[in-house]
Amino acid sequence: MVVDMSHQEKRKFDHESSEHGKGAEKSKDTASAETQAVQISRAEHEELLRKVDEFAQAQDRLLRSAADFENAKKRLVKEREEFLKFALEGTIHDLLPALDHFELALAHLDARDEKIKSIREGFLLIQKQLLQVLTERGLKKIDAIGKLFDPHVHEAVGHIVLEEKPEGIILEEVLTGYQLNGRLLRPAKVKISTKEEKASEEKQEELT
Repeated sequence: MVVDMSHQEKRKFDHESSEHGKGAEKSKDTASAETQAVQISRAEHEELLRKVDEFAQAQDRLLRSAADFENAKKRLVKEREEFLKFALEGTIHDLLPALDHFELALAHLDARDEKIKSIREGFLLIQKQLLQVLTERGLKKIDAIGKLFDPHVHEAVGHIVLEEKPEGIILEEVLTGYQLNGRLLRPAKVKISTKEEKASEEKQEELT
């Protein structure tokens, strides 16, 4: 079938065909460029992966260093606090006999005796001031009388036979015990309750 076209229609057809051809060539060029870009990326792919791995390793080392620094800083702060807490431990321990002597002196000074009333009050004042200073630095007396014996803070130096009391109850404090900021400075020396049967057995063992 032959179709007759006018001159104008023929020019329009030729123009559209030309544009279509250019579009096809352009698409082909774009595809070629994209193919070339992919080929370049693949060529650099191994190097790029190596760089990414190096960056990840450097970042990991940086994070580890930061964590180590924070841990070291916390450890130094803790060590400094511990040092400040117990820097005077030796000095305070050497002062404990003075506290013991104050307690002994006050126990032998009769509060009802008017002649020594002022002396006793002076002893009480000095003892109070000394205890206040030491308490501010973390010194604390260990509870003893009426408490259950605790080998971590008490030292048994004797037994008292008492049937109506459970075994292991502290009945007498021979020497006051102290803690310094939660750490044992000196155990309390005590006498604890025991049953007569146990006391007899211990006595028999001592004789043998």
